[in-house]
Amino acid sequence: MPLRIGVIRGESGGADATAGGSWTLTSLLSQALKDFPTSHEFISLDDIAARYARENDSCAHDDMGTAIAEVRPDIVWFMSPPGFPASTPYICTVWDLEHRKQPYFPEVSVTGWTWSAREEAYRSVLPRASYVITGTEVGKAEIAHFYGVSTKNIKVIPFPAPPDLRSSATGATPLAQNMHEKGDFLFYPAQYWPHKNHANLLKALAILRAEHGVRLNLALTGSDKGNRDHVRRVVNELGLQEQVFDLGFVSREELAALYLRAVALVYPSFFGPDNLPPLEAFVLGCPVVAANVAGAGEQLGEAALLFDPADAADLATKIMRVREDGACRQRLIAQGAAIAAKRNPHAYLAGLCALLDEFEQIRRCWGECFDEHL
Repeated sequence: MPLRIGVIRGESGGADATAGGSWTLTSLLSQALKDFPTSHEFISLDDIAARYARENDSCAHDDMGTAIAEVRPDIVWFMSPPGFPASTPYICTVWDLEHRKQPYFPEVSVTGWTWSAREEAYRSVLPRASYVITGTEVGKAEIAHFYGVSTKNIKVIPFPAPPDLRSSATGATPLAQNMHEKGDFLFYPAQYWPHKNHANLLKALAILRAEHGVRLNLALTGSDKGNRDHVRRVVNELGLQEQVFDLGFVSREELAALYLRAVALVYPSFFGPDNLPPLEAFVLGCPVVAANVAGAGEQLGEAALLFDPADAADLATKIMRVREDGACRQRLIAQGAAIAAKRNPHAYLAGLCALLDEFEQIRRCWGECFDEHL
């Protein structure tokens, strides 16, 4: 029997595009569901909860339990982390557990979603989940290690690359053209969180100029999450005011155009193992230089030059290589394109539906008499 799946996009998906990669990923999968061929029925619980919220002048999140009770899905899919411990069988998603691995970063410790709040959420949600989805085997091992989840209940489905960027890519936006006219530039789309590691990227730019005589510009995009002023201070301290361009939040069209014009995407974030911008770069033929965090090799394969994110000199060396070695650039572009073609949104949903097919054999073991207890 086909299953009814209640889909919850979740707060981590953000309210709009300014939420960054979380919004991009959940939007990508939500759109792909509309034309994905499957016998299973996907129902948006966010829409139903929002309706209850409008009728009762309440918060949509508070009405999610009512939405689940109305739909009575066979299983709930939390598209973004962390979800909540529902009595109905559910699938939750984990993108990273960096609060456990790098608790010194303030954004996973004392600001926003605090360390204690994250830990409480994951401890209550993960052990009870019917399945946990993560993007890499490294992520799977971390979930099992930190939260004691059975490995048979953790399913690896790699992050999808966003093919919609191709349709947005004209390469002719005024913003990208202006950057191009100022000289060769590197591109780093990232919100201004401390873990995004703008500081070591800026130091690498200074090393390139001082030790190699190479002057490269840097285009930064993204919303401020509290660290923009610090990044600007580092720019001033290193004398990079003429090389660094803070473009703020940009549209998908502008984002695509910047990828097309850039010498390379440089992605120094300390967090992983799954990251979306390298996959965006793969789609658009932009070479990738990325931090060698746990799981990066698994996600990116041979399609990126990896560097130690704490070593600005190593990053400078890798930037020099991708800039000067034409054969290396072409190899990175070709291998990135192969990964992007393979890991599309439909491939992600196919992995999810294989999991649902597995659960279908289990769900047939009880009837509606148990629904009132779920």
